[in-house]
Order: sequence, then structure tokens, then C-alpha cells
Amino acid sequence: MSAKVPYVWIEDEGGLSRAVERLARAKAIAVDTEADSFYHYFHKCCLIQISSGRTSYLIDPLAIGNLDPLGELFSNTEIVKVLHAAEQDVLYLKRDYNFTLSPLFDTMIAAQLLGRPSVGLAGLLLNHFEVQLDKGCQRDDWSHRPLTDRQKEYAAADVRYLPRLREVLEEDLVSHGRLEWAQEEFALVVSRTWEKRKFDPQEFWGIKGARDLTSRGAAILRALYVMRDTRAREADLPPFRIVSDHALLALAQRAPKRNSEMEGIKGVTPLVRRRIGAQVIDAVREGMAVPEPELPKPPKGRGRRRTAVSSSRLERLRAWRKAKAAELKVDPGVLFPQSTLEAIAAAGARALGKADAIPGLREWRRRLILPDVESLLA
Repeated sequence: MSAKVPYVWIEDEGGLSRAVERLARAKAIAVDTEADSFYHYFHKCCLIQISSGRTSYLIDPLAIGNLDPLGELFSNTEIVKVLHAAEQDVLYLKRDYNFTLSPLFDTMIAAQLLGRPSVGLAGLLLNHFEVQLDKGCQRDDWSHRPLTDRQKEYAAADVRYLPRLREVLEEDLVSHGRLEWAQEEFALVVSRTWEKRKFDPQEFWGIKGARDLTSRGAAILRALYVMRDTRAREADLPPFRIVSDHALLALAQRAPKRNSEMEGIKGVTPLVRRRIGAQVIDAVREGMAVPEPELPKPPKGRGRRRTAVSSSRLERLRAWRKAKAAELKVDPGVLFPQSTLEAIAAAGARALGKADAIPGLREWRRRLILPDVESLLA
């Protein structure tokens, strides 16, 4: 089933106030956002969608100067805010407008804890309501105005069915005894804050294949990585739109001394060579000029060396997780992330006294594992 979803487009403060007045009467509201991170270096929230289950309100934050009424709606603790894969939306709204969405219900987390085979919104709506979502606008530039009718309908549909989906999933969480699990996860999403990251030239090591380069090749790649970020900032474009990671690695391997030597590298088109060819040559020259003692070395792994005891514990923990996940019909990685198991194996039973003593442990996971701790962590 696929049908047009009713929506109201809001681009002024009067329309926002009227919408908030109506939405404030609801017990639960669905929330979603659209951003422009695929098109801009300095990305921002470009659209906020809200629905109480009937009409969807599409709020244009690029046109409305004062969004305070929205902040009051989101901070109303009598209204549950329903989102799907909420973390990015929560962070955007907190970063750009200092909004806090509490209490929150994340339909993706709920589906994961229930062991649903498909946890994407499209799959959940299809399975529960036979609703077919149009996902063709996912990668659109949401900062561009005016938005098309198709974009508006796409955005409206993303929140239209979330209140109903929350009711279904919450009922299942209760019947499976997992509502407390979900509520703990929801509270952690609400508490997360946006951490502004500074550009770090050393992150070039994260490019696939960087560790296979010679030290000289790594110096060239680092210079190219810095050049790309500088150009991306200047053009307000994501770095991959300047030149791809794969192309950067190939340039570092070839170390071209002139523009013509870049020919044949996948992703380094004639247009790319015209735009940044001179900067590529300069970056290669800079990498070649790095003195031998200052050539970059791959960072050492941060992993803790396992002892025989911790390795034995980890083996038992993995076997326990596999059996418990099968019993509960939940993905093993959702039940206990690998990093959490490794931390438990290294720390031992005493660290399970508090949920926050182990990264990713959670109180619900602690309670789940406590009955078997003695045999698992002996």
C-alpha cells in the first residue's frame, strides 16, 4: 500500500505556533530531520518533520528565525517523542538549536531488542502495516529551496506512521519483558551531546590501504589529505566531493610531478585535474620534502594484549552470548557488543558491580549476565 500523506508546510513563526499548539495535545509525536551533510562541509539541519499520527508538519528551519516554540514542545515530558534511528537527529537538534527530546522512543532500537529480522523503517512499515515507503529522496540536497512535492511527501511519510509503530513495538517489548532494556537505551540516546571535532591530519591513516604505503608514500598521502580538507572547507563541500579516498591513495602511490601523470587514475577526471591539479602537485612536493626522521609511522594499536585468563574468559563469554542470543532470538551483537565482552573478560567479575564500570555494559545487560558470572569469569 502506498498513498499520499497529508502534510502542512510551515515557513513562518505564525504557522509554527499554530502547529505546536495542535501537537501539544498529543501523547506522542513522531520527529525526523533532514540535513545536507552529503552536500556541504558545514552541514546543518534543513527540515524538521513532526506528526501526531495524522497530519505531518514540515517545518523549514532555514526560513523561520525563532524556533523556541518547538523547543518547548520537545522538552514537554508529558509527550513521548518517537524517532527511528534517533541518534543523528537528536545530535543535530541539540547542536543547532539546543533542543532536548525527552522522553524518547526509538523504533529502530526497539526492533533490535525484539530481534526483528528487518530494523529499517521501510522494512518495519512494510511488515507491520503493508506501507511501501518511497526512499528515492534520501540523498537529496535538503538545503535547496524550493523543495519538490515529491520531497515533501517523502519527508511527511517518514513520520506519518511512527506513532502507530511505537504502539506495536512497545506492546511487544512489554510482553517480552524488555521495555526496561529499551528505556535505558533511549535515555542514553537523549543524553548524548554533539562533540565538535577538529580536523586531525593523522586521520589519513583511516583511509583503506594507507598502512600498506611506504613511509614516503604515507607522507604524501598525509599532505594530500590536508590539501583536500582545505579545499573542502573553502568550497563548503564534503571532502569526498573534492576527490575520493581511493583516488587520494592512488595519487600517493604514483606521486605525480606534473598534471599529465595523473591521467588514468580512477576518480581523477580531467575536471578534477583542472580544479586541483596544481594543489595535488604541491602536496606531493610537500610529502617528498619531509625529512626521513620525520616520516609518519602508523599509530600503534590501542587494543590491550590478552592474557591466557582473559582469552579463556572471552571464549566462554562468546559461547554464552551465542546461546543466550538464540534463546532470546536477538542478534548477538545487539545483546552484547564484542567490545563489551572483551572489556568484561579483561576486567573480571568485580567490574560488574556497576553498569558504568564497563563501556557499553548497561544495567539490563549486567542483570542478564549476573546469574552466570561465576562460571563465565572464573
